Amino acid sequence: MKQEVTTKKVFIRTLGCQMNVRDSEIVRGMLEERGYAFVDAPEHADIVMFNTCSVREHAEHRAISNLASIARKKPRRIFGLIGCVAQHRKEALFKTIPNLDFICGPSDIYDIPKILDKFQDTRNKIQINSKSQFINSETRPLEYVTPYYRESKTHAYVNITYGCDNFCSYCIVPFVRGREVSRPVGDIIREIQECVGRGVCEITLLGQNVNSYVFQARGIGQQATGFVNLLEIINDIEGLKSIGFITSHPKDVGVELFKAMRDLDKVKKELHLPLQSGSNRILKLMNRGYNIEKYKDLVYNYKKILLNARLTTDIIVGFPKETEEDFIETKKALQEIEFDSAYIFKYSPRPPAKSAEMPDDVSLEIKKKRNNELLDLQKRIWRIKL
Repeated sequence: MKQEVTTKKVFIRTLGCQMNVRDSEIVRGMLEERGYAFVDAPEHADIVMFNTCSVREHAEHRAISNLASIARKKPRRIFGLIGCVAQHRKEALFKTIPNLDFICGPSDIYDIPKILDKFQDTRNKIQINSKSQFINSETRPLEYVTPYYRESKTHAYVNITYGCDNFCSYCIVPFVRGREVSRPVGDIIREIQECVGRGVCEITLLGQNVNSYVFQARGIGQQATGFVNLLEIINDIEGLKSIGFITSHPKDVGVELFKAMRDLDKVKKELHLPLQSGSNRILKLMNRGYNIEKYKDLVYNYKKILLNARLTTDIIVGFPKETEEDFIETKKALQEIEFDSAYIFKYSPRPPAKSAEMPDDVSLEIKKKRNNELLDLQKRIWRIKL
């Protein structure tokens, strides 16, 4: 059946993590195949889409506010909000943004071409996202079936997992991106080989927790492929020069990975390992699955096995019940470990994540003070390490 071709122009603004960047590439690839053209500014577009992040409250509000502002000024265009905010807020978004025409959750982005066709036929508002508490991961194809599009000619993001099973108490990801699913090894390899065939020499493997990757092939006697095995297979792909990966979870990281990073010549010698807090009491409340002693032991082994390797982290300040003593423990950890870079955030409740049921009892003033204190400390560490 012949696909309809359109001359309409599309603008996509991508907010949030690298997974959102990859999702926007997928959407663009599908729409370009159908004849849509892409423009760099919303005022030149017939269709305006925001691909959104809901991990931080501020980022969610900013995305909604920005799209609402554009929609008020240019009401004759088609407006869509896709990604995690669409899954989180659902139909309430139509009231918040009156000129919004469609919403689509991250697991349903493959339906966007059909959504646009349907809306242009009926002009009725469209909502495509999971009706249940958790996304059904099966709605998102695991096989690589998307038309090729990458923002960079030499670098490509490649998903190896979708969703997350960790349920850290502050995190909304399992509720908006679904339960964790690992892609088949052969499919990942085919995608990377296609990228390399088109001139890509550097890839970044993506997952909410890449280290938990495991794919069990069907058949008697077939062994499961874990993350380290996957790195070894990818390292042998001819024409590929560099392999990175994000994000790692401390509970699934170990010496085996560090040795693989050391021995595999194409794997970057850098690790993003979110700490979140230096206080064992807060780590337990966060449901992180490790304590500060285990984390420091991981760092010790990492630096011992990979000399001069880069180490970065995430930290949250102002989590519910965080006392000054808890904060001092985090500050001590930052001083002792000496990260090359740290992303430091002020806590905000993200229902239905578990911590949203707890009183947000650290004042905004204290959150800002602690945030600035750690930012200043990290700047001093960075200057010393230069």
